[in-house]
Amino acid sequence: TQNDSGAVEVGGNVLPSFGNFTFNSTIMDRMYRHNLPMTIVYCVAYLFVFVVGLVGNCFVIAVVYRSPRMRTVTNFFIVNLAVADILVIIFCLPATLMSNIFVPWVLGWWMCKTVPYVQGVSVAASVYSLIAVSLDRFLAIWWPLKCQITTRRARIMILIIWVIAVTTTIPWALFFDLVVIFSDAPDIQLCVEVWPEYLDGSLYFLFANLIFCYILPMILISMCYILIWIKVCKRHIPSDTKDAQMERMQQKSKVKVVKMLVAVVILFVLSWLPLYMIFARIKLGGEVQVWEEDILIVATPIAQWLGASNSCINPILYAFFNSKYRRGFAAILKSRR
Repeated sequence: TQNDSGAVEVGGNVLPSFGNFTFNSTIMDRMYRHNLPMTIVYCVAYLFVFVVGLVGNCFVIAVVYRSPRMRTVTNFFIVNLAVADILVIIFCLPATLMSNIFVPWVLGWWMCKTVPYVQGVSVAASVYSLIAVSLDRFLAIWWPLKCQITTRRARIMILIIWVIAVTTTIPWALFFDLVVIFSDAPDIQLCVEVWPEYLDGSLYFLFANLIFCYILPMILISMCYILIWIKVCKRHIPSDTKDAQMERMQQKSKVKVVKMLVAVVILFVLSWLPLYMIFARIKLGGEVQVWEEDILIVATPIAQWLGASNSCINPILYAFFNSKYRRGFAAILKSRR
């Protein structure tokens, strides 16, 4: 039910009124968030991410599948990233767009449970895949002969990644639910988190999402790439022999791959940072002030789009940094003519 301040109270949980909540009394204001021009802007922005992301990530999977030489451990993890991105694109992008067009949740109870869960699983799988890639590159450059991740180990790691992602995100499937917000209009419902205790939701976000799915992974990944950079900078290739030239070419290739992967990680961090900051403010920062609500109404949809846009960025980076992916993309396009 709606209280005097415009927030929603559900079983002791007070849900803030910004972003997903518009409480004006007219039917139009209760149904639609924005005017027609703004709605068109949202549709175009999300359609761009949907098309580029779906086509690009399918191309990434196809390139690795078609070429035996591309079936390396690193590319297995990159394919895993692409699968996670496709899940976000298919399940979450349309739902997020609709939640930015309509005030009520219009996709029903089952999708209210499914969409947040799939998005949580996909983001977690992406993060853990980035950790696996950084670990693979770290071992390949520091101990190329002693500690290598084999393709069999990579498959086991990918299975473990999905098991962890699926299990740690179960609370989102359990505690997202439809909530009536207008007593005189029971059909107008929101899809929100409804925890038995508000503190439970805050603690889950702090540990499961913020620390173990963002801050800690990014620290581990950063350490791996810093150590890789130190090793590459210190490596000295002595003479101009044939072997030395070959080693230089191999090192140059490894550095290019590392640069590409670092760019992937940096853009992942930047894409999701605004949304994590917003959630951290809501979950951990106490009552949201009126002036903050005005900012969040504008900032939240932009942050949601930035997070979603990460699903279409990686294929563009692969094409920019990696000639093998460029050739693979070109071969697929030629075969379709």
